[in-house]
Amino acid sequence: MSKNSVRISTKQPGIYKNMVTGKYDVKYCYSEVDPLTNEKKHRQKWYYSINSYKGAKDLLACKKNTSERKTCEKFTLQQAKELWNEKAKANRYSLISVRNTDQQFNMITKFWSPNLAIEDITESHYLRLIDSCREYGYSEETIWNINSCVRKIIKLAYKNRCISENPMDFWDSPRINTGARKNVITKEEFLLLDQFFSNNEFRRLGRNNYPKYRLLLNLLYYTGMRIGEIIALTYSDFMSSDKPGEKIIRISVNKSYNSVYRLLKDTKNHKNRVIPLPECVIEIFNEVYRDHLQHGGNENARIITWNHSACRMMIEKACKATGLRTYCCHDFRHTYISNLIRLNVPLPIIEFVSGDTQETILKHYSHMFNGDELLLLDALESM
Repeated sequence: MSKNSVRISTKQPGIYKNMVTGKYDVKYCYSEVDPLTNEKKHRQKWYYSINSYKGAKDLLACKKNTSERKTCEKFTLQQAKELWNEKAKANRYSLISVRNTDQQFNMITKFWSPNLAIEDITESHYLRLIDSCREYGYSEETIWNINSCVRKIIKLAYKNRCISENPMDFWDSPRINTGARKNVITKEEFLLLDQFFSNNEFRRLGRNNYPKYRLLLNLLYYTGMRIGEIIALTYSDFMSSDKPGEKIIRISVNKSYNSVYRLLKDTKNHKNRVIPLPECVIEIFNEVYRDHLQHGGNENARIITWNHSACRMMIEKACKATGLRTYCCHDFRHTYISNLIRLNVPLPIIEFVSGDTQETILKHYSHMFNGDELLLLDALESM
């Protein structure tokens, strides 16, 4: 006869009378948060052969009180961030420093719960955070900033004696290559990728998906939009000019898609913008739009219905098939803005269509192309 078959419930939930032993068994239920998934998992633990009913009640109460006290005493990431905010205010940190730290902390909480206790974070969790940021598509420089944010708020919590020891003393720092040269895609390489999607098919449920991937590729190259902004686009975001005789088609960028939480949000820096499109992109869009309408779609539907990972994997597949190095979606943004700088487009215009500040544009998106050295030498010769 099993123990479970001879237990009967008592008036106190969690306490059972064992009819075989004549004693009491206690079932203590509790929950814990998985730091990797942020999911709450329910656990239970049994304590057997308690001599008296009162002893069983005292044991159960003790376990609950100890658990609640332990939970309350743990210092969380959110509390560490609030401590940093107080320090920033007292020391009059710049608005840019405060804003950047807020953004970095929001990125961290995509993968970790803000209520995660610092003492529960292990080196494995920490390294997995860095890997998750790379899988999500963050650049090495962004990951470096995220890593710095984690370390500075934990260090501050330890310095203020909110945690008994600094866990970073036992962690190896991950290798983050911030000095890597940003990849710039040549026109010849882009044409190879474009031809791959144009000349091949990938059918699912009877429809060829490659025209949409080709549109994705062209939007990345000719607009410099972030991948989340492209995934958030609807057919109604493509706007024809209302001026007589003007045939310009523009695209309205006013939202972004978050694949982790599967929701729409504001664009980065909360800047809406309008970008004019070249004729080659308009032709691809019209092809996709006609197919959409023929299958009963409406203009308010999203064009790209895949997440960040699916789009990234398809770009990587095209690069591999054409024999190119593996480019990420953000490399297209670097290429777009660098091309505009090279073609002497005024910075205020680049700032408007990219949504970045002029300082960020000059710092991160200006690249030396093959052959540009000759232009530099010609200028020097004329001095």
